[in-house]
Amino acid sequence: MNNKKFADRVNSNLMDLDTEIQDQILSDFNYDERLVTRHCALVHFINEHYQQPDSYRSIDDPDYREPTKDEISVVIDHLAKIHSKTIVAKQLGLKIESNPTKTLNRWIKGESTIPYTAWRMLLILDGRVVETNRIPDGDGYRAWEKWKQ
Repeated sequence: MNNKKFADRVNSNLMDLDTEIQDQILSDFNYDERLVTRHCALVHFINEHYQQPDSYRSIDDPDYREPTKDEISVVIDHLAKIHSKTIVAKQLGLKIESNPTKTLNRWIKGESTIPYTAWRMLLILDGRVVETNRIPDGDGYRAWEKWKQ
C-alpha cells in the first residue's frame, strides 16, 4: 500500500477543527477500530472462515455462487436465535407492515431469490465474513482482489 497516496486522501480540514472535535473523532475511530478487530476475530478465529462455502465469497470473486436455501436458513436461524426474525428483517430494511418476516421465510423456503446485498448483510451481521471498503488506494491498488494476485 502506498501510504503517501492514502495520506493525500485524508481530509486536511480535520486539523482546522476544535481540539474537542478532533478528540471526539479520534475516540470514535478507536471505538470503531476495536469493533472491527472483534468482528475480524469472530470471522477468522471462531467461525472457521477457511471452511466457508463459495456463496460466502464476494460477488466479484469468480468462484462466487448464489446461496442455497439451506445456507440461507442456517444464517437466518442463527441470527434469529440471537435477536428474532423480526429484528433480522428490520436490520435488512424489510418493511412489510403486517409480517416483517414474510420475505425471510420466502428466502428460507426457496420461494424467492435473496438479493446479493441482503445475503451479504446477513453474513456480515452473523460474523461469517468481513466486508472491506471497495475504493482503490490512490495508486490503484485493490486490496480485495487477493485471489487475482
